[in-house]
Amino acid sequence: MKPIRLHHPGVPTEPEPPDRLVELAGAVRSESVVQSGVTTTQDGRWALYVTVPANATVPLADVEAQAAGYPVVYEAQPTEPPRAGPAYPRQRRT
Repeated sequence: MKPIRLHHPGVPTEPEPPDRLVELAGAVRSESVVQSGVTTTQDGRWALYVTVPANATVPLADVEAQAAGYPVVYEAQPTEPPRAGPAYPRQRRT
């Protein structure tokens, strides 16, 4: 299966992610992982978040092993960097 294009995290069931998950997110290593972090699944469980190339086949066995039983959310790396814009666009003056 291919990674999802855009992940929409759910409302967390716990206010803070487990310390162990935060440690894992900073230590995950795989040739296919571009970035890693912490997110929530759509149902609110804390999860390991990784971006991988859009053509990667997931789940990745080496990442799953490092996740220590936490869910893993695989998101496809964007093809273009995010577009930055002004925080407060100018308003038309009348």
